[in-house]
Amino acid sequence: MLNKEQHVLMKDSTELNEEANSLPETKLSTAVRGGMERGRKREMRRTYSYGLGAMAVMTTAVLLMFTVNGSSFIKKQDHQVQTSSISSVDDLESFPTELMKDSSLRSAIERGLVKPINQVMEKKGYRVQILGTISDGRKSYVLFNVLNNSDKEIILRDFTLVYGGYETPSVGAVIANMSGSGQIPAGQNSYYVYSTNLLPTDPYTNEASIHITLSDTSEKALNSSSKKYVTSMDVSLALDPNMFEDKERAYYPDRTLTVDGQKIHVRQLLFTPLNTYVDLEYDQANEKQIFKLLNPVLIGKHGDHTEKLYYPQEILKDNTKVTLVYKKSQLDQLDTTSFKTFGIAAAKKDEMKIVIDLKKKQIIDAPDDRLQLLPSDQEAGAGEVYFQRKLEKAQAAESFGMSLEDSFTDAAGDKHGRLSSENSSHSGLMKSVKDDTIEDNTTFNFGEDALEYPQPLTIGVKQYWIPIMNSQAVDLLMK
Repeated sequence: MLNKEQHVLMKDSTELNEEANSLPETKLSTAVRGGMERGRKREMRRTYSYGLGAMAVMTTAVLLMFTVNGSSFIKKQDHQVQTSSISSVDDLESFPTELMKDSSLRSAIERGLVKPINQVMEKKGYRVQILGTISDGRKSYVLFNVLNNSDKEIILRDFTLVYGGYETPSVGAVIANMSGSGQIPAGQNSYYVYSTNLLPTDPYTNEASIHITLSDTSEKALNSSSKKYVTSMDVSLALDPNMFEDKERAYYPDRTLTVDGQKIHVRQLLFTPLNTYVDLEYDQANEKQIFKLLNPVLIGKHGDHTEKLYYPQEILKDNTKVTLVYKKSQLDQLDTTSFKTFGIAAAKKDEMKIVIDLKKKQIIDAPDDRLQLLPSDQEAGAGEVYFQRKLEKAQAAESFGMSLEDSFTDAAGDKHGRLSSENSSHSGLMKSVKDDTIEDNTTFNFGEDALEYPQPLTIGVKQYWIPIMNSQAVDLLMK
């Protein structure tokens, strides 16, 4: 399975270039997006970047409280020394940008928009310096440096930001290493950028707190949550979510896209010095649950001149709202601004379930007829099944794997918890951008006892990739 997956994922990009001129617009943008995705994966080998999980933040009672007016103190119990001094733009001059892939942040640094901060934490031979922050209320960045004065190689294990009493979303949060390596050798330092999305519905204030965790790189340390192998630091600071309030341009077009009968309302178009944001809301009366828009494009025109913004990041609040994040732009300064999507990925709300007879190893109902069961191998548990779904013309570069609930219900209506899979090699998503296909594999372990439960068994589906190609566009702004 691994060799097959590598073969599929690592298609030679030159093959795509040979066929690029013959591809329609939707397939071409899909191919470009796929190339970007593979490039990011290769970059991860040298840029230490990872999505943050759901590590709980320590309570505010144990946070080190201080002001930014030049005070300093020692927390004797943990021997943590924290100081703050007058910040200066010069503190950011040494920050490396060669490996920075975030064009919004790079542009902000070049324009001098990052707020300099010089707050230092020291503990057990480790030194963390917060160098600068920037936020537009939708996205926040923290630039910092870690110095390893110990005699062991270390890594940055976790970085969590609580903003105005709200823990920032883990989905989309990233720590990127600007020094080229994830490890920090003894006596050396590394520069990092933490970025996180903010939800437009949360009332963030300028009171922020940061939790940083460092660990040595021994196998025992990396596989342990014990404080014996981990050093953590905590700091409170001011981080204004409205830094660019006087430079923002907000529009409320109140326009609606109708794709395959499903209504998508465009609630707000927001331009900030960092990014361009489009707030969407899926109509609650829709028959289908929309999981993703296919290649959504923001288009500006001035006479014969056209500018387009592609490949937004998506920030989800719930199943009804989504924010699309594009790069910084001046599209609203042109004659017209419009929004276009080539389709949606959606499934009927009343079909978001998989019904299976575990004894017969038979699927009775599913969101579509492409889902099938693979034969179990010797490593599978008695109540474990392998789901597989193959799809052609899938807009593969936009695809995602199916996601199932962590519980199931038997025919008598009793609810049971999902068990950990005993063989994870059958899980994963294989994509081929060139062939525009995906193969989605997911394991589900009901447990051996489930063979005696009243059949059939029902699993709730959280997301399921069914592309619906239906291009639609709507004008948002007109001069």
